[in-house]
Amino acid sequence: MTQFARINHKHMKISTTTYNKSMLAIYCSIAITVTGCSTLPKHKIESIPETTLQVDTAQTTLAQIIQPLQEQHPDLTGYLVLFEPLEALATRLSLIDKAEKRLDLQYYIWDNDKVGSLALHALIRAADRGVKIRLLIDDNNAKSTEGIFLALAQHPNIEVKLFNPYRFRKYRALDMILDLKRINRRMHNKSFIADHQVALIGGRNMTNQYYNVSDNYQFSDVDVMLVGTAVKDISHSFDEYWSHEYAYKVQEVVNQSAHHLSYESLKRQLDEHYERVTVQNYLDLTSNSQAIDSLMSRDIQLDWVKAEVVKDSPDKIKSKAKKKEHLNFQLIQHLEQPEKNVDLISAYFVPEKKGAKMLTDLAKDGVKVRVLTNSFKANDVAVVHAFYGKYRQNLLEHGVQLYEFLPAPNKNDLDKNTEDLAKKAKVSIKGLSRSSLHAKLMALDEKQVFIGSFNFDPRSAYLNTEIGVLLNSPPLAQAVHTTMDENLSKYAYKLVLDANKKITWQRQTPQGPVIYTKEPRMKWWQRAGIKMLSWLPIEGFM
Repeated sequence: MTQFARINHKHMKISTTTYNKSMLAIYCSIAITVTGCSTLPKHKIESIPETTLQVDTAQTTLAQIIQPLQEQHPDLTGYLVLFEPLEALATRLSLIDKAEKRLDLQYYIWDNDKVGSLALHALIRAADRGVKIRLLIDDNNAKSTEGIFLALAQHPNIEVKLFNPYRFRKYRALDMILDLKRINRRMHNKSFIADHQVALIGGRNMTNQYYNVSDNYQFSDVDVMLVGTAVKDISHSFDEYWSHEYAYKVQEVVNQSAHHLSYESLKRQLDEHYERVTVQNYLDLTSNSQAIDSLMSRDIQLDWVKAEVVKDSPDKIKSKAKKKEHLNFQLIQHLEQPEKNVDLISAYFVPEKKGAKMLTDLAKDGVKVRVLTNSFKANDVAVVHAFYGKYRQNLLEHGVQLYEFLPAPNKNDLDKNTEDLAKKAKVSIKGLSRSSLHAKLMALDEKQVFIGSFNFDPRSAYLNTEIGVLLNSPPLAQAVHTTMDENLSKYAYKLVLDANKKITWQRQTPQGPVIYTKEPRMKWWQRAGIKMLSWLPIEGFM
């Protein structure tokens, strides 16, 4: 189970000039437009045949390597799980470097920081050598990067679209007031496809926190690299979103007069950042991916299994997706009935009554059910903790084992590259302050493993769109169970009921076990606030 260190460094920020107004303008706008609606402008909607089918990738180097493997394993998917954050970043950068025809990237967040800038620099180099690039970003977190995307889209080989965009670009609160039903639904998918041959899906966005280089906190996450049949399904899903009526070219929704960053200026700043990072000796840890190096040398060891890509239809954003087009419905259809073990890892865990009953029924039937989620201090969305907390007592009383991720790692258990990275980048790891679980993973018996962007909460189930893959892999399922057995005591509190049925939090330390009778690292006023939040009728938004 991967832990993260906090690396102190100066974030790279691209300069984008925008216009700012006083808060008074917001109030005036609300007064003027409160009776209106946030209707998005009409725009040309591309059909799916106009997208993927127009680029032939059959003769690319990746295709020449992977097609013989597919012929040896017809109707199967080859996979490699990416646990280490630096390897996950290196794999992305290497795939961008190896792509020859097409790159399709779909993300919930792409930030203006070190990781986001390194990836943009790599994308521009790929576009310069003729690779066609499609970048699809959810608009919820794109306010600070819209000028960058606008400049990026000036490249003839790069298209950028914003999914489910805000109408009011500067005063987004207006959309929340006037069109909450639409704005509250977000594209949470994360997928990365190179030449239609290799795909990455999982929980990682393109920001520092996911790759061990954040000043604030680190996300412990997981991705899976896929080749074979699953890639076709992931590519088709990307096309559905790219061609959807809520996918807008960045030029259609962003006010170009409000941004003065040109493509030439963007490229120059990215080049300068790349040179600075190279001087810092950071890139030598991320420029080579073991996975891609072994793939290109044709000696990669992939496990080939039956796999099901489960995904939400983009129409879920409009509340018009059919039941069979929902990821959670598809996942349930493909899951086998567990008989011995269920291990569930979810950053945000709000099972609702139905989910809680399903887990407690399994426990009653003798299935060992373990859930790992964030502790209060580790959770980057504290309000979610209020609604998760409502279910703890019942789950524990009925035999479900609960573990809560520690907010800071033991120095001896850090990612193997952390100290090396700190030395090479000339930064300090002294102030490890926060780490947060962000992985979404489930293992059933020695049979199946799910990896994706889907949290086990109402937001993922009913509001956001998600994608994941169910791997019928006994070795991987066994590995997950074994890893949980060996590492839960290092990285998590174990919740245990005392003789009076009160919840206690047990933690193993070098000095021995420590038992907390109150929620660890939660102040009295935080406890009171969480309790009051849990009374609000907003669980469906979690």
